[in-house]
Parts: sequence; C-alpha cells; structure tokens
Amino acid sequence: MTLTDTNLDNLAEEAVVMTPLIFGESMVVRVEKLPPDDIDFSLVQHVAGGPYTGIYVNKAVKVMPSLEEPQVSAGLRAYLVDPEADDPDVYYLEERVFRFWFRDGVNEASQVATAEKFFQEVCDPEEFPRDYTSFARRVLLLTRKFLMIRKVELELIPVNEESALSDSSYMHQQEVLVATTMSTLSTEDAGRSGRKGAGVRRGPSFKKLVKGPSFREKLTPSKRGRVLIWIAKKQKVLNILENAFPNSLAAEELVRIAGFRSQDLLSVSVILKGLQSKGLISEVASGSWMRIPTSTEEHGQTHEIKVVKNLPQLSGSEQPTIAIVTLLYCEKLAVDAMMDRKTTYVRFKTEGESLVYTVGMIGPHKVVSTKLARVGSGKGAMISAGNVITRLSGTFNKVEHVLLVGCGGGVPDYNDYSKHTRLGDVVISQAENAGDVVYMYCQTPDKGMSFDTRGYAPSDPTIHEVINRLRNKYENDAFYGRPWEAYMDDALRGLGDEGSRFEKPPSKTDRLYKVVDANQIVEVEHPTAPDSVDGAPKLNLRYGLIACGNTITRRDDIRQEFAVANNIKAYDCDFQAVFDSIEGNRKDSFVVIRGIADYVDGSRKKDWQPYSSLAAAAYMKALILSFPYDEPLTP
Repeated sequence: MTLTDTNLDNLAEEAVVMTPLIFGESMVVRVEKLPPDDIDFSLVQHVAGGPYTGIYVNKAVKVMPSLEEPQVSAGLRAYLVDPEADDPDVYYLEERVFRFWFRDGVNEASQVATAEKFFQEVCDPEEFPRDYTSFARRVLLLTRKFLMIRKVELELIPVNEESALSDSSYMHQQEVLVATTMSTLSTEDAGRSGRKGAGVRRGPSFKKLVKGPSFREKLTPSKRGRVLIWIAKKQKVLNILENAFPNSLAAEELVRIAGFRSQDLLSVSVILKGLQSKGLISEVASGSWMRIPTSTEEHGQTHEIKVVKNLPQLSGSEQPTIAIVTLLYCEKLAVDAMMDRKTTYVRFKTEGESLVYTVGMIGPHKVVSTKLARVGSGKGAMISAGNVITRLSGTFNKVEHVLLVGCGGGVPDYNDYSKHTRLGDVVISQAENAGDVVYMYCQTPDKGMSFDTRGYAPSDPTIHEVINRLRNKYENDAFYGRPWEAYMDDALRGLGDEGSRFEKPPSKTDRLYKVVDANQIVEVEHPTAPDSVDGAPKLNLRYGLIACGNTITRRDDIRQEFAVANNIKAYDCDFQAVFDSIEGNRKDSFVVIRGIADYVDGSRKKDWQPYSSLAAAAYMKALILSFPYDEPLTP
C-alpha cells in the first residue's frame, strides 16, 4: 500500500475514537480512526487537547455495530491482584485479546509485521501499563501511531478456575506462566463471538510469575480496582542491575528506574533477597545492590571476583597491552569467558562511578576487559562512557590496542547472500585501506538526504594487518578451519549456570523485513545460503564500516540507504563518546567487533544478544591470538 501526500493529508485530519462496551464480566474497547464528520458527538464523553488533539473517548455502551472478521488477532494472559484484598496471595487470571483491521491495500505480510510491532510495544517490559486506564490509553496512542491500522479491538475476558488450571500450556512445575509475545489464537480464543483470528506466529512466549500458595483458591473477578502484576518484575529488576553494573543501586532507586509504585518497595526488597540467595547479586553496602559475577573454576583455574576500594598496582610485566570495552552484562560475560588465569576487580563506590576490570590472558597476551554502566533502563538509558579510556589508561598505562566487543544491528542484503548479514553473524570494522575510517557517527540527516557525519580511523595499522592475515588464512587455508566455533563451545562449558543464556536461538526467529515504500513493510525471505549446519546458516564474518546515530538507526526509510552509500555492514548504540575518549587519549589502534542481534542497533532482540555477544567474543579471541608477540625481557 502506498500512502500518497494526499492520503497523508487525509490521515492527518482523522480522529481516533475509543468506545468501551461492557457486557457481563467482559469488557471490549474498540479504537477506530474516523473522519471528523463521522463522529457521533452524542456519545462523546471526553475530547483530548494539546498533544492528544484529535482523540475522542465515548461513553460506555451496551451494543456496538458488528464487524467483519479481523485480519490479525493476538493475545496474552495477565494475572491481576486486588490491592485491597485481605489475602495478597490471591491472583485473578484474565485473557486480553487484540483484533486488528487494516486499511485497504495493506498486504498480509505487512498486516502481520505491523500487528507484531504493535503487540511488542504494548508488552514492552520497560513500559508495561500496570492498570486498566493506562493499558487502554497505551492501546489508544499506539493505534494512532501505526498509520496502516484502521481499527483495533481489545477484549478483556476473565478466565474461570477450571479453564485456568486445566490449560497446561500456561502451567509448568507449579509456577504460573503468562504469554508475553505473539501467539496464534484459535476461533475460541479469538473471542466469545467466535470470530477467527488470522494468527501471528508464536515466539518465545512464557515468563515466570512468582505465585502465592493460595492462587488456586479464588480466581473470580474482583469489583474493586486491580493492579496488573508485571510478570517479569523480577527479571526487570535483574536487567536494571545488569545495565547499571558495575554501579550499585538501592531498592528505592530500582523502584524509581523501573517505574514501579512506591508501594512496591517491599516486594522489590523481597525480590532482591531472592536474587541474592541465588548468588546473582550482592549487597555491597547497606541497602546497596550490585549484579556481580560469581567466582568460578574453569579447567582447574579459578576466576576470582574481588570487590576492592582501590585497584591493585601492576608491575610493567603484569600490565595488559590490550583493552576490551563492553556495554551489556552478557557481553562482559562472553568476553571474560575467552580469558585464562583471570581476576575481576570491582572498585565499588557508594557515590559516583564504580569500575570493573577483569585482567587475564588470551594466549601469550595480557588483556583487560571493562564494562560501561548504563544509567536508567529501556531505550532512554544513557551510557556512561565519556571518560572510560581515560580512567582505564590511568590504571593500565601499557595498553596499546582497544577492542570494542559486543552486539550490533546487521545491515541485510536482500539479494546477495555473500553480502548479507544474519542474526548471529559477526561484523568487523575494517576499511579497504589502512588508516581509513572504520567507525562513523551520523548526527543529523537533512531533508536532502545528505548526512552530517564524523569518522574515526586508527592511525596504527597493526590491527588492520592482523585482520587481513586472519581473513586470508580463514578463506584460503582449508586446514585452518573456523577456530571461533571451538572457542564458543569451550566458553559455553566455562560459563556454568549462565551458559544456557548463550545458546543459539532457533533460526526461525531470525525474521527479515523490508521497507518497500514510505509506509509499507513486508516480510521477505533471506537470500539462500550456499552451506548450512543442520539446516541453519553458518556463522559468517563480514567486513566494513560500523556506524551509530539514533537519527539513522531508528528510521527504517533511511537506515538502509545510508548503509549502502557508506559501505556500512552494521550499526550499534551511540559509542561516539567512547571514540572521542579513544582519540583524546591517543589510542591509535582500535577495532569494533559486533555480533548481530537484530537489524537495528543491537539493542532490540534480547533473545539474540547473549549468543551474538559470544560469537563476537570468539572472533575477538581468534584475532588476539594472531597479534604479534614479543617475549618480555627478563631482568
């Protein structure tokens, strides 16, 4: 479907109208886009103003006009608690069914892709609404946001005790589970009217809910106000602590960052104690919590974790010459899994920035890894990066090479597999000639599609030459093989309890979409792979520029065009502050290695991040083992 300028003018004049329908124990909320002349103002109860101008909320009705069969349906199950109930362990189960209708001319693939994006935004754990009013408001605003959607219907259906307890797909080992991603709905699931949903593919669909002992006793709806228990509350707390690491957070800060209610402070404290009992976090000071790796033993070697007030002073021969910078917690775990004889030092500060350094060996090379802290959570999180290289250089003054290792977003080639980048592949920032730009920051594209950019180029050719040697050996020497795959297998064993996070997700979750015009996205097949492992494509290495800049990565219409024009193979989150620090500290030898976790900037598909981090770290190990090495002189 193509939306012309005239179409867009018409769309701008449309009103978004929400009408609630209550019947029995169920509720239906219908949100539709209408020309202003078609609004029945006798039903209008509220007219929004300011940034919400054009939104109308009708009075609740008992009858609404019937609709044709929806084009796509999706659903989730939510568990509710009554905050005024005498027994806080009583939960109420509710089905929430979404039905979508689209504008004429929108093809089926675009319908499914749009519904999936809509549903994912509704279920975003960072912004999930906790009550009915917020939930309905979010559906209303998202309907206005997605231009191709003509109408959305949300039905809230209480689930009785029999159906709740007999549906084994929502039960596992006495824990209550909830679907939080797209799932295919049957005719019965699609609603009481028997309308059949077109269905959307089921993804990784269940998250654990901490349940009370008496949840079976009462599943009848409450007439009083209900607050939605966000099923992933425990995981959200852990994610925030992982983002903040090596900084610590108090329970009050976690409540604020997570967007929980002040009344949730007690439950967050209970969650923290539970995570502590599992060895996932530590109370590093009174009331201050940190996500911290646990000491492990790998191949007879102990990885010791030391929380210190001051970092140790290392002699010249003990000083690392290679520094590795990561952002995500899973990236740091993956990098550290590639080291031998390692020790992690966490310099903890109750105020200001804490620091983490892991010092170890990769072959004959002494290396140090660090992790940037992220302040906050979600898409608005800020990366604390400005002085990372300055602080690192002050402690480890022998560092010559800097490697940025972790997740990125791939740039697909829809026709040529030899240039195509899939999830799990690795992109290495490599220019055609030594000394050319390998990393690019794009600040603002203007209306003429020219771009204000800044490039970063290593003046020291060492890494460029090592990459070329490794590439020639891999591509031309049949006996060399693919050593990074063996490194990944070894690391998985060494990661212990954390290892399950790093397994490769199913290849079917690697879905590719293409923008065919300004307002149409279609799902397309990946180019055919010439070889595969058990039907899944092999891990590929791609070489080219890596770029960042939110104005580019978040715009589907120009991200691909900018990449083609500049030979960009991957994007990542904004690391220009790190590169400014690299330049300011005269570190002239650097490279970026990104395992592909999505097709944006590496921050979107959480399920692919651990595996992609491990793939990037494995290539990093192969690269470092190819570095030249001079045996230190003995005194």
